Amino acid sequence: MSKPATSPKDWSDVVKGAKRELLLRAARDEFAEQGLEGATMRGIAVRAGCTTGAIYPLFDSKEAIYAELLKQSLAALDADVAEAAAAARTPQTQVEAACGAFLNYYLEHRFEINLGLYAFRGLKRLGVGKPSDDELNAALWKVLERFARPLSEVRGLKPAEVRPWAALLTSQMIGALVLQIAGRLDFLDTDARSLLRMMLAQCLAPRATAPKNTKAALKSKQ
Repeated sequence: MSKPATSPKDWSDVVKGAKRELLLRAARDEFAEQGLEGATMRGIAVRAGCTTGAIYPLFDSKEAIYAELLKQSLAALDADVAEAAAAARTPQTQVEAACGAFLNYYLEHRFEINLGLYAFRGLKRLGVGKPSDDELNAALWKVLERFARPLSEVRGLKPAEVRPWAALLTSQMIGALVLQIAGRLDFLDTDARSLLRMMLAQCLAPRATAPKNTKAALKSKQ
């Protein structure tokens, strides 16, 4: 039996998808060299071998392209972290497995650390517009919940109370990743994975003290 012929719409979708992926690959190079601030739609178009007019039907701005790259990155990260957490049997091992997968993902995809931190040309407070920022923050929290939820079970914490713990673990992992990639952990005879194990030992210890919410504490004193 012969296969049904591809419809014009199906073929159009295939072509559109291929163009989209080509633009995203070109944008990765542009952002890696120029950062979000220095990148331009023209620069992306040149790298993709097309005109800027060919980009706008797919993405209306460089910020939209950056947001899509980061969205894909967070989805891939979440898939790895979710798989690792699902294979663990207890809340404690779920925390360990999820954090380990988080760290390993970024050690294997170093471009995406800079992507997530908007740090291609130095650390600055940048964003891609409030709607996209909100969506990306929600996607990041979905990842962090993979270890925040079981950690709340281990510590006996309410959902709101576990957020500082999630921030503590995330900041430790990101900091260790940055230091390791920069080669600043070698002289201390340690690495990011070793530091994570130390941090988890403290966070999962029965008598660990919850990190204070500094902003809330300051407000209460005013």
